[in-house]
Amino acid sequence: MVWLRPNLEGLLVRLHKGQETREIQSARALAELQRMWPGYEKSVSANALYGRFSLNDLRRAARYDEQLRRMLELLSID
Repeated sequence: MVWLRPNLEGLLVRLHKGQETREIQSARALAELQRMWPGYEKSVSANALYGRFSLNDLRRAARYDEQLRRMLELLSID
């Protein structure tokens, strides 16, 4: 995630099934993510992310995001 533009919440929105193609402005991303993931807080733990999302979610979103796709390739996860 180091190479991603600083919109982590926007990425997390796009990891939800059916949301992969959304381009959400960072100003709206947190509220939108909290609507989809009640209880989400900015300092989310790795365990919470692991419990919420799978590698398949990343791969699905990467089909529509060149930077994410490239990161998965570099990590040999594609």
